[in-house]
Amino acid sequence: MMNDRPSHSSAPMSPISPTCQTSNQDEDRISVLPDHILLAILNRVDLPIVIQASTLSKRWAHLPHSLTQLLIDVSHFLPRDKNKRENCTVDQIMTTYTGVVRRLLLSSSPDNRAIERLQLSFYLADPYLHSIGHAVGNAMERGSTKSLQFTIWADTHHPSYEHCVLLGQRFMSFFQACPSAFRWLTSLILQNLTFGDSDISKILNICTKLEFLSLTYCDSVIDRVTGDDVVLTIDVPRSALVAVEIITCGYAGVDLIQAPKLQRLVCANWIGVNPPLRFGNVPHLHSITLRHAALHWQRPFPLSHCLSNATSLSIMYLNFADQMIWIEPEDPKHLSPIFSHLRDVYLYNIFYECDLNWTMFVLEAAPSLSNFYLKLSRHPCERSRCEDSAKKVNVPWDQTSPDFKHHWLSLLEIVGFVVDEKLTKYIRLVIELAVGLKRIRLLDQEPCARCNAMNNGQPPSPTRWRFPVEEEEKNTIRQQLVDGLSSPVEISIG
Repeated sequence: MMNDRPSHSSAPMSPISPTCQTSNQDEDRISVLPDHILLAILNRVDLPIVIQASTLSKRWAHLPHSLTQLLIDVSHFLPRDKNKRENCTVDQIMTTYTGVVRRLLLSSSPDNRAIERLQLSFYLADPYLHSIGHAVGNAMERGSTKSLQFTIWADTHHPSYEHCVLLGQRFMSFFQACPSAFRWLTSLILQNLTFGDSDISKILNICTKLEFLSLTYCDSVIDRVTGDDVVLTIDVPRSALVAVEIITCGYAGVDLIQAPKLQRLVCANWIGVNPPLRFGNVPHLHSITLRHAALHWQRPFPLSHCLSNATSLSIMYLNFADQMIWIEPEDPKHLSPIFSHLRDVYLYNIFYECDLNWTMFVLEAAPSLSNFYLKLSRHPCERSRCEDSAKKVNVPWDQTSPDFKHHWLSLLEIVGFVVDEKLTKYIRLVIELAVGLKRIRLLDQEPCARCNAMNNGQPPSPTRWRFPVEEEEKNTIRQQLVDGLSSPVEISIG
C-alpha cells in the first residue's frame, strides 16, 4: 500500500517543513483517508484481509472494531495448506473463531458503534456456542441491527442419524441459552439436524424477526407410535417469515398452515408421497420452486391439489431432474384461479423422449403468462437416477381447447433444442396459439462432463441429436417454424 512516487502537479508547491515531509513519506495514500472511507472499503472485503490490515499499521488497528457490517465465516479460519487442513480439528478452528467473534463483538469501539449487518457461519460444536451466542446478544442490545444471519454446520462430514439427533439437541440447547441473540435473528441456515416434534415451531415463534429459513438434510425424530416420518408444520400467524427453503429433508411432507408474509418457497428432493406440500394461509406467496427426481413410490399429482390456496403466484419453477414428470396434466379450469397472476414459468430438465404437448395445459391455465422457459435433457449418464427412481413414461395430452388463443405470451425459450420433427411441431403449435408471441430463443444443451466422459468427449448420438451450427441451416429452420403462419415472431438460434 506504500506510495511509490510523489504525485505531480503544475501548481506551485508551498514550503514543507522537514517534520511534515517525513510524516507524509511514512503514510501511504490510503491511510490518510478519513475513517468513514476506510470503513467503507473494509466493509467490502473478507475478514482475513481486514485483520491483516489492522495488524500492519497503528492507523488501521481500531478499524475492525468500528465496522458496521461483519461477515465472520468459519471457512476463513481453515489452513490454506491442504495437508494442514486435513489434520486441523474442529476444536482448533472453533477456538480461533470464537476468540475473533468475542474480540470483534464485545470490545468497545471509539464511537460505540451498532452493527447493522452481522453474518456468522460456524460449526455446531460445544463448548463454543454459548460464548458466540452471548457475544452476539450483547452486540444486538446496542440496537440498529437490520440483519443477523446464522449459518450453522455439522461438526463432522456425513453424520449418522444418531449424530443428527445429538446435533438437533445441541442446537436447541444453544437456542434456549441465548434468547437475546435469537430474538434478533433474521436469517437461519441449518444442515444435518434432527429435531424434536415441536422444535421448529418453538424456533419460529421465538424468532419473530426471522425472514429466511433454510433446512438441508434435516428432519424430525420418527413418530414413536406409528413409526412414520413427521410432517413439518409451519403455523406462524405473526411471523416475519418471507422465504423458506426445504432441501433434501426427511419429512413426510410440509404443511404451511399460516405464513401470512411468505413470498418465496423452495422445496427439493422430498421423500414422502406426493404432493409434498399443503398450503393454508399464504396470501403473498408469489414464487415457488420445486426440484425433484421422482421416486418409485411417488405418483404424479395435479398441481391444483398442491397449490389450491396459493393464488398470488407470479413465478413457478419446476425441475424434473431428467426423470419422471411428477405433475399430472389437468383441466386448465382447475388451475385458472391459481395461475391468474402467473408471469414466468420454468419447466426444466424434461427428459428428451417425453412429448411436450402436455405443457400446453399450463399455458392455457395462465392467461397472463409472459415468459415460458423449457429445458430438455439428453443425458445417457442418467445423472439423477438412483435405485429408487420412478420409471420414466410419456405424458399424453391432447385436450387443448379448439378455440384457445393466448394473447400475452411474449417469449418462448427452449434449452436443449435439436433438429427434430417433434420439437418443430411443438414450436409451431405454440406460435399458432400464442398470437402475441414476439421472441423465440432456441439454445443448445449445456455440456455435461459425465456424458462427455462416457462418449470420449464426443456428443452422444450425433446423427439423432444435432444442434444446428451453420447459419444456412438456421435460416432453413426459421422458415420451417413459421411456414404458413402469419406471425412476426423473431427466432434466434444458438
